[in-house]
Amino acid sequence: MRKRGGTTRRSRGAAALALAVLGTVCTASASSAECLRQIINRSAYVLTARRDGGPAVTVLPGHSVQVRLSHPGQLDFAAYCSVPGPDGALAPITEASFSYEAVIDRCFVKFGTQVFIPQLGRGFFGQQGTAPFTLNNPRQGDVVLGPFAAESCPAILSRGG
Repeated sequence: MRKRGGTTRRSRGAAALALAVLGTVCTASASSAECLRQIINRSAYVLTARRDGGPAVTVLPGHSVQVRLSHPGQLDFAAYCSVPGPDGALAPITEASFSYEAVIDRCFVKFGTQVFIPQLGRGFFGQQGTAPFTLNNPRQGDVVLGPFAAESCPAILSRGG
């Protein structure tokens, strides 16, 4: 009788262990990052944004779009004086590319030096050549094209005439 009871306990223990491992695997796959972040155009120019080499999205002045960051990748930006045509003949006035991370519960745009990463996180020092773009502000993973002047564009007329 003892032998049978010991075998039952072992099989129950093995079943519980198998369920625990299966639950851990399911939980780990469910914890992949997926963040909705914004690309905001606060400039007077037309912004195009491209995620991971996909199709470009146009962001008009004073507007924003949401993007889903679900894995590490790259964001490419270009600003134009007016809406670029389908032939792409219009030259951008500024361009930038930034890598982004999306891991577990964090999404952020990577930039800056590698100093103090363990203590402060990536991109702590914000004055490292990202202008006219502001990264990770107002939230981690957001990108803002701020107001700036471009000498190559004709003067933008005010609504007053």
